[in-house]
Amino acid sequence: MTTLAPEKRLATRGPTVVSLLFRPFDYIAGTQSLLIGIVSILTAGFLGSLSRTHFDGVLDMHTGLAARRALFLAAGIINWLSLSVVLFLMGKLVSRTAFRAVDLFGTQALARWPTVIAALAALAPPFQRLVARLNVQLSSAVPAGGFSVATGDLVFGGLVGLAAALCLVWMVWLMYHSYTVCCNIRGGKALGTFIAGLIIAEVISKVVLSRFLSA
Repeated sequence: MTTLAPEKRLATRGPTVVSLLFRPFDYIAGTQSLLIGIVSILTAGFLGSLSRTHFDGVLDMHTGLAARRALFLAAGIINWLSLSVVLFLMGKLVSRTAFRAVDLFGTQALARWPTVIAALAALAPPFQRLVARLNVQLSSAVPAGGFSVATGDLVFGGLVGLAAALCLVWMVWLMYHSYTVCCNIRGGKALGTFIAGLIIAEVISKVVLSRFLSA
């Protein structure tokens, strides 16, 4: 059976808003997705540098540590390359059809665009006040009365955390969709190799980022 390349599927059926949000790689791949994806990764890194929000791992997001802007920008690129290289090798191992590296690397870059939303949420003043307050209190002895945090900021911080978690789930789904479409694999084989690749890439990105930070 002959399958259409991802970038040619747009001609066979029109996209809807839902399909563009959750199955975008049925319509976009190659150089276009690569360029948009890299811009998204760097935008998330820049926004993260404003709120000290690090994407310090393929699946990680932490706020509060001051660092040079270069680290924020590099982290997203390292995360993207770590997973893309691992999934490319996984695809070569299990896929029975040929696929282009630019499609997989491009769609994996674009799959990280929900991090822009997460980085924007972390810029909200109530969340920044909460993080600053917690950092001050955690860096000193715990007072007898416990931590003092404004209720409104605490609630808003929880909402930001929820939004970040939803963005993470969305991003992982896009990564999986990219992998299955570009490598033309489905079912247990796709899910199993994707999970394994995700774990391996997470370890690789952590090691690389820790060395980058120490340098």
